[in-house]
Amino acid sequence: MKAMKKLFAGLMMFTLIFCVSFAGSAFASGNEVKLIDSDVSVIYKPGYVGFSGNIEVANLGPVKNVTVHYTTDNTNWYDTSASYVGTADVNREKWHFSISRTDSTTEHSELKNLSFIKFAIKYDVNNQTYWDNNGGANYYNEVNHTVPLSSVILGSPNVLNANSTLSNGDFSGNIYVKNLNPTKTVKILYTTDDWATTHEGYSTYNGSLNNFNSVERWNYSFNVPGATNVKYSISYTAGGQTYWDNNYGYNYEVF
Repeated sequence: MKAMKKLFAGLMMFTLIFCVSFAGSAFASGNEVKLIDSDVSVIYKPGYVGFSGNIEVANLGPVKNVTVHYTTDNTNWYDTSASYVGTADVNREKWHFSISRTDSTTEHSELKNLSFIKFAIKYDVNNQTYWDNNGGANYYNEVNHTVPLSSVILGSPNVLNANSTLSNGDFSGNIYVKNLNPTKTVKILYTTDDWATTHEGYSTYNGSLNNFNSVERWNYSFNVPGATNVKYSISYTAGGQTYWDNNYGYNYEVF
């Protein structure tokens, strides 16, 4: 009987220690922190190597830190801090990180002769730590074997507005999409009169953006004579599913 009491007391103490030890500990992220996109770029002549990306976090508190934890050799790990960019919507924020090196500097020597990079994202807020580590596999990118010498991967989005311009009556831009199916359609829904009328145009495949053929660039160019601004959103259909990038419901706008 005494032995049973001792065993019970021991189990209770273990449970107490276990619970205390893990209070305020790390959690795999649900929607608390998510990679949007990341890029590895090289320019061989000056020895430039850049590693950058964008992150979305849930606004869980006023004081927070977002850190990218990365390795370039599977042995040594480094940390770089992301910086606040702005609100995505009432509940989410965008953060950005960027590091680089050239032959004329000694900073970030770990990027010299870069072959690959693995990374995960840590989000500290309210005495809790959340991770986006790509489902436990970590994110992986590597230097492109061919032009363009910029390798892009996407995190949570299946379609992402890369950039757009409006110049001399021409509305043009680039879109990143995950290669989810060999048959796909990428369209732009846009207006030049604040949605009084709408137009729809198709985007065209412009090549793969990494060695894994997991992300593609699509581009478009539409004639919009006299337009002083264009508002737009993007749809991407593949495998019977349609995905949207409409800037968190606010749509994009270019002047």
